[in-house]
Amino acid sequence: SMLQMRIQHVALSVRDIAASGPWYQALFGFQQVAEFADPPLEIYLTPDGQALDLRQDPDVVDEPFTQTRVGLDHLAFVCLDRADLDAWLARLAELGIANSGIEQSPFGLHVNFRDPDGIALEFYLPATA
Repeated sequence: SMLQMRIQHVALSVRDIAASGPWYQALFGFQQVAEFADPPLEIYLTPDGQALDLRQDPDVVDEPFTQTRVGLDHLAFVCLDRADLDAWLARLAELGIANSGIEQSPFGLHVNFRDPDGIALEFYLPATA
């Protein structure tokens, strides 16, 4: 049988979990399922079981994210169809989150935006969808 890789969670290192937690909750409507104090860690879950962890490492370098460092370039969230992409664009507008608008690439449509630490995020609709 073929081994299948599935991402269960992504953990993001943030500077201020008290700012980032509510931002991610407002955007995605996540349920917080766990919280730890040392170091601060919050675990959020989508209804279908995907998790996003926010971690405030005490030794985090207090600089905005940049994709020019080794590590994460960006994190993309897949959209099911054009209506789904349009709905996420509307949610970004409703929350006042600056974004690229819908852009075309050879692989599909995408909307780029950043979280409070400047972490690059994307809503992505594959051309095959």
